[in-house]
Amino acid sequence: MKILVFEYINGGGFANTDLPPTLMREGWLMLTAVLNDLNASGEHELSVLLDQRRLNAELPKGVTKIAVNPTDDVLAVFTRAIEDCDAVLPIAPETNDILLTLCSTVETAGKYLLSSSSSAVEKTADKMKTFKVLSANHIATIPSHRLDKYPHFHSQGTVIKARDGAGCENCFVCNNEDDFEKLLVSLHHPQQYVIQPFISGIALSVSALFKQGVGQLICINHQVIIIHEDQRLKLVGCEVNYELDKAPFQVVVDQVAKAFPDLWGYAGVDLIKQDEQLLVVEINPRLTSSYIGIGEALGINVAELVLQLLDGDAHIVPTKNQVVHLQFA
Repeated sequence: MKILVFEYINGGGFANTDLPPTLMREGWLMLTAVLNDLNASGEHELSVLLDQRRLNAELPKGVTKIAVNPTDDVLAVFTRAIEDCDAVLPIAPETNDILLTLCSTVETAGKYLLSSSSSAVEKTADKMKTFKVLSANHIATIPSHRLDKYPHFHSQGTVIKARDGAGCENCFVCNNEDDFEKLLVSLHHPQQYVIQPFISGIALSVSALFKQGVGQLICINHQVIIIHEDQRLKLVGCEVNYELDKAPFQVVVDQVAKAFPDLWGYAGVDLIKQDEQLLVVEINPRLTSSYIGIGEALGINVAELVLQLLDGDAHIVPTKNQVVHLQFA
């Protein structure tokens, strides 16, 4: 199979501006991890888009590099590259409909999309839409409002985040009203933000496979998140295959699969564990940073499991069981 893998940060999404160092490194780790997985069988022809500044970076042997120059329209390069492929795996943020546009482009071209459909991305990329679907399906989550409709401080602490932000992007925590008021003044488009009460607990995620309303838990991950002086949240590390009882997390995966039946392939679900309760924070319909450590932690090839879903069911059979520590900053 001819497979195009497009990781947005290193693949030309920032071709005409500075590359963000932390996102570039995290994206590169995801890209190389999935290329190594796809390369393992020796059965696929792999190609990638690469920012011209990343052309000399080392990739697995045999991967075809497609250069993206500063004057190029990266979506146009991507669209042309799709023509020569059977399947496409986009790895991109939901911000500004980037992931949605890429998925729609693949669907329009009639190629296999090795991630969730554009309809799933459309619902999960918007945190207010996600909240409404979760609530309608009686899945425990964090109360959420549009900031322009509910500009009120929560006494236990307040979280304000971009509706379409990926990970900790544009996510703020305010512990007092003065900081809250200052932040409100600095945000020029409050309708594009969600406001939530701060929930204390353990920040976790699950990595899972989805297909037609069925979800399979791969592993649980502990997210190491810090709060900067400017009130921004930042993901600095992750413990992949964190040791917790998997049964309650499989229940959440089952609930999410039924509520979002168009999720497909690998996806991540962010959670807060408060005492014994699991609260869904958001759903990531794409590869997440936890993917980087799954092969080492469990001895499984997730990319090949995703390809199995094209023809039937994927069978997750771990050959290892260890915790892998990832550092991002």
